Amino acid sequence: MCGISGLYNYSDKNISSKPVIEKILKLQSKRGPDDSGTWVSKCNKIFFGHNRLSIIDLSKNAKQPFLSNDKNYVITFNGEIYNFKKIKKELIEKKINFKSNSDTEVIIEAYKYWGLDFLKKLRGMFAFALWDLVKKKLILARDPFGIKPLYYSNKNGVFYFASQVKSLLTIDDISSNKSEAGILSYYLWGNISEPLTLYKDIKSIEKGTYKIINENGIEENYQYANLKESILNAEPINFIKKTDAIAYLKDIIEETVKYHQVSDIPVTFLLSAGIDSSVILASIKEEDKKNCSALTLDFNYNGKNNETTLSKKTAAKNNINHKIERIDVEEINNLSEQFYMNMDLPTNDGFNNFLVSYFAKKNKSKVIISGIGGDELFFGYSSFSRIPKINNLLKFVPKNNLINNFFKSNVQNILKKHHLNTKYSGIFEYGRNLDTAFLLQRSLFLPHEIKEMLSPEIFKMGFDQLNVFENINLDAKDFEQKKLSIMYLEIKYYLCSKILRDSDWTSMSHSIEMRMPFVDWFFFQKLLPLLKSNINIGKKKSIRLC
Repeated sequence: MCGISGLYNYSDKNISSKPVIEKILKLQSKRGPDDSGTWVSKCNKIFFGHNRLSIIDLSKNAKQPFLSNDKNYVITFNGEIYNFKKIKKELIEKKINFKSNSDTEVIIEAYKYWGLDFLKKLRGMFAFALWDLVKKKLILARDPFGIKPLYYSNKNGVFYFASQVKSLLTIDDISSNKSEAGILSYYLWGNISEPLTLYKDIKSIEKGTYKIINENGIEENYQYANLKESILNAEPINFIKKTDAIAYLKDIIEETVKYHQVSDIPVTFLLSAGIDSSVILASIKEEDKKNCSALTLDFNYNGKNNETTLSKKTAAKNNINHKIERIDVEEINNLSEQFYMNMDLPTNDGFNNFLVSYFAKKNKSKVIISGIGGDELFFGYSSFSRIPKINNLLKFVPKNNLINNFFKSNVQNILKKHHLNTKYSGIFEYGRNLDTAFLLQRSLFLPHEIKEMLSPEIFKMGFDQLNVFENINLDAKDFEQKKLSIMYLEIKYYLCSKILRDSDWTSMSHSIEMRMPFVDWFFFQKLLPLLKSNINIGKKKSIRLC
């Protein structure tokens, strides 16, 4: 896990590139405090930087930026490839030699052998930049869920990239002028949906895509993993017995947990009283338990809500070394300032992950494993039951603009007065359809509320650029099952845009790598046939796993 940065000067512009990269390396040092390195091309046009957090192959052989044996390819890579040993074995059988035990080198050699189709082979979380000297092109790519971030700016003949938005803002060519669509996105979702950022000059590489920049600075974008198509195209498995479905689910969870334990250093499992973390802990193979431990935060509730009692029992039952960190309100208050100082893009979430990462660091952990993703994949949120209920109730209420306007004005004021959620003033306008009902569930504010908060110019420009209703409608349609439609919306607008982004910067601000076995593309592809089967899967009607 690391921080990456670089630039590609495809113009005749004479710039002092090294100070730019060194400044970014210093700014991103928390992402990789173990080592740092730079690489510059012979033509003095391409600069790569790397901050290293050593997890796989701790030796100097894995130092980045990493050059291929033939010197024709160089990579700066952030993330982990959990199946790199399997891919490496395939390549060795094809007479390819390796000089390290790193997953980084496997990426280079896989690209050389298979071309960009190799991306579909990678099981992990990643963002990387690769320079191909033979074809003279720069390639940037992110994992299918976008767990690892990668931002860029193409300005005045130079293509810049980095793991943090604030890193790019240190570059003179890049303006800090705000994006109207980015502002509106935050007011709507409490985060900024990719490829947008808060700034006009800076964009995000989208999840499941790769970008090619040629000698003329022209960008080409390709998608190699599509979330919606995966859900729609998955073929159901029609299990004869419920026990067969249980066995299938148990096997794929155990598989993803095992892959996420690949590490040359010990790993720490985050354990709460919840189902997600408990299932993950229960899925650890006996032979893998000696290299791991569990961590629970105790918020000193001194009551029924205290998670420590149940987490102790879960850890003891699974024979895992268990650490409990007790924290109080004063300690949380002291950490809140650090939280805002480290924030890369605005968010209304993430403090919980900041806390667990802080205490993991305090316990000398470098790798933590979280149950994030369980609620989205196993229908755990209230949205899965609430949205269909709202839809069904409003079927019997005639459409009437007078009713809509009454609620948006009068009811909104009443809700404000009593410090209640004002979003439900728009229930008659937005609640009839599944797509717009999702706004009631997940949006920070509804469009008519945002209109009151922003200037008319920013609101109109942002709304037009974001295409709020068109995009969310396109996202929600085509699914036969409402639960799958809601799952897709939750993954796209909440998990990928908010939770994963927050998980990255909050953990990396403490030099911690956070892994999420449920947020795994290979696991997801195996889970979808089960979700579409004749067996009920979900936290309300759950299959007992442990």
